[in-house]
Amino acid sequence: MLCGAIGATVFQSSAKRISVVITARNLPAGTVLTAADLATGSLPANDNITAMSASGASVLIGQQLAVPTTQGQLLVRAMVSSQPPLAAGSQVVGVLLKGDQIPSVPIVVGDRVQVIAVSTPGQASSGSSTVGTSLVAAATVLATGPPPANQTQYVESLSLEIPATTAPEVAGYAAADQIAITLTSGHAP
Repeated sequence: MLCGAIGATVFQSSAKRISVVITARNLPAGTVLTAADLATGSLPANDNITAMSASGASVLIGQQLAVPTTQGQLLVRAMVSSQPPLAAGSQVVGVLLKGDQIPSVPIVVGDRVQVIAVSTPGQASSGSSTVGTSLVAAATVLATGPPPANQTQYVESLSLEIPATTAPEVAGYAAADQIAITLTSGHAP
């Protein structure tokens, strides 16, 4: 009798299923998800499942796949990102900025900015560009935040997506504290 009760309990728990999000078709990495890209499937209920619940599918719309998927593949949060991957031929350069090196309006993720060579009083320019030269005409802001706690002379820290060909020069100017940022337009398309 006890074995029968245990068997019935195991059968009932294995019969419980949860609804999860799967891909409706093969999708390459970089795909911005739409409702047509998503479908639902079901799995046996299990505490170890990391797939996205079908009830949360709407949060995936507009997110970008970080990896390619195949039709029917379970989706997990780590497979998507709200940040697009870097464009081919781009690199990310971090810059710390003082108050006079950045506009007084807030710079936010997605903004387009221009990176300009400036000189530090009493120092020669660190690169081949002259003061006031545009190093990058249109960089995209990927991240913004406060500077590290030990860098009290700075007011902002930015991560900029720039052409790989100019990254070494911009990094050199940034390290020498010889750049300024101007806001060229709002969010990048």
